[in-house]
Amino acid sequence: MHSRLSACLLLLLTGTVAGAAHAHFAVDMGDTHESRYGPGEIKSPPCGRPDGERGEKVHTYKPGEIIDVSWVEFVAHPGYFRIAFDSDGDDDFVNPASIAPAGRACAEGEPNCGDGDFYNNETVLLDDFGRHDVAENGTRYTAQVKLPDVECGNCTLQIIQLMTEESKAPYDPAAEDADDIYYQCVDLRLQANR
Repeated sequence: MHSRLSACLLLLLTGTVAGAAHAHFAVDMGDTHESRYGPGEIKSPPCGRPDGERGEKVHTYKPGEIIDVSWVEFVAHPGYFRIAFDSDGDDDFVNPASIAPAGRACAEGEPNCGDGDFYNNETVLLDDFGRHDVAENGTRYTAQVKLPDVECGNCTLQIIQLMTEESKAPYDPAAEDADDIYYQCVDLRLQANR
């Protein structure tokens, strides 16, 4: 039985389990929340799936509560994470305007390359978190997040991974491998009397 468990864990960490083949980080592999779509859909803003809708996995907290949010980066990339909050859906999230690559300077005229664009709108609660230039598969991250002091029935917590790999054209949507940001969302409800 022990060898079966080890084999399942190895498959999960290498990303070959059905539904996780494209994931690189997953809230669902942490021990605090389930994401809106699970670990397999992470490449489209704002929550991993194009034109996605709120899911059925809703986590309820009090306004202003401090919560732990954890995730696992099981296919590692140099980079960092951002956590943002939208009180009425997921339409207020804004991607960074630029990303600074690790280990090299920006080339002249390189689109969207430059100093990191941190806390670029009011939705961002935590930015430039867990920065790492050397990546290791299977790393777990945990952040304490203070939720806004508002009541909402349709609120969303967004966790994004911003990759800074030297070999990529940083954050250039026209690049052949333009996948410098991965997205996951956790559907929330904040209510005072819970």
